[in-house]
Amino acid sequence: MKYSKKVLSNGLTIIEVPSHDAESVVVDFFVKTGSRSESAKENGISHFLEHFLFKGTKKYPSAMAISEVVDAIGGEMNANTGKEHTQFYIKAASKHLPLIFEVLTDMVQNPLLDKEEMEREKGVIVEEINMYKDMPMAEIDNVLERTMWPNDALGRDIAGTKETVTSFTREMFANYIGRHYQTSNMILGVSGKYNSAELNRLIKKYWLSTTRGILVGHKDSPCGWEKVHDKQSGLRLKLQFKQTEQAHLALGFKGFAYGDKRNSAVSVLASVLGGGMSSRLFTEVREKRGLGYYVRSSPGSYQDTGSFTVSAGVQVDKIYEAISVIISELKKIKNVPVAEKEILKAKEYIKGKSILALEDNQVRLDWFLERAAFLKNIETPEEIFKKIDAVTPSAIQKAARDLFQNKNLTLAVIGPYKSEIQFKKILKI
Repeated sequence: MKYSKKVLSNGLTIIEVPSHDAESVVVDFFVKTGSRSESAKENGISHFLEHFLFKGTKKYPSAMAISEVVDAIGGEMNANTGKEHTQFYIKAASKHLPLIFEVLTDMVQNPLLDKEEMEREKGVIVEEINMYKDMPMAEIDNVLERTMWPNDALGRDIAGTKETVTSFTREMFANYIGRHYQTSNMILGVSGKYNSAELNRLIKKYWLSTTRGILVGHKDSPCGWEKVHDKQSGLRLKLQFKQTEQAHLALGFKGFAYGDKRNSAVSVLASVLGGGMSSRLFTEVREKRGLGYYVRSSPGSYQDTGSFTVSAGVQVDKIYEAISVIISELKKIKNVPVAEKEILKAKEYIKGKSILALEDNQVRLDWFLERAAFLKNIETPEEIFKKIDAVTPSAIQKAARDLFQNKNLTLAVIGPYKSEIQFKKILKI
């Protein structure tokens, strides 16, 4: 898979991932700032901006004006926010590259940040927060992260809280954009079918002369993020009482940062444990015992740390058994090397799922954007697959032993439980 990378004189990184057999093109602005770049008072401001930049620009002065332009060409536009990034993109037929490039650029460079729109959107985002609070399957990850990193920005909810969101001012948004939406902290990605000469003209027209600070009047300043300071030394447990018909649990372990050499083994480890309907956890928790509907394992990395999570939705009266089964499988994979046949299946699962996902130009672009943002060297899917193929049983076992330790364990539960006693009895890796 081919890609190209260049950096403009103002620090803006350009990533191109051409696909000549496609009929669409996607333009994507990836900003290397998310919820962990926020102060406690700003918690949720990155996510709010994800909404706010769609509410009007210098040329397109309302949300309706932006929507009408994109709808008129049958395009798709969206955005997302994470702990360490905020992303905006528009996808359309390839002939519309000039239009979607201009619209997206105007959103990033010339947002109106209208006060009336801001006040209206506060209510929308508060309702979004309420919605997820009522969805334990989604909220369980927030409960886990707050417990894993209780005094760090990494532990705060991406959407913020009702209190922080309703306290935002236009000045806070302008200040945050000035500090973080700098060309040196942004990546412009383009993927799909497009004319390279035309793209270069658009970049030159809209970005080559742009100063490092996007908003006029803001000078360069550090685009920092708060490093993790938490030093966990034992089990952490958080029960969030809720009268539910299904219990939701998340077992979390602090993991490895981007670029850690163990991450290839961790990917295979996660696949063995919770990748697909023939994985160990799915087989033991759901198929053999019928304890719950879903169970999965998810590795993740940040710039200075990482996480490994096993989450499940189980019968309320069977939660202790479900946790015991999960713990048993974690112990087993620490103590008994995984057989080569099972490892091969896990590796092919990873590669197969990746190949299917990478058929989509947006997913393909995301692959390179994330690596350009957080890694020293960009590796293609083919290069990553070679690392996956090289993972050995001993590497998997070492990764499991490094991860699955009592001092590194956090359990979050949402359900009708008030006593921690029984949970603590079974939580020993």
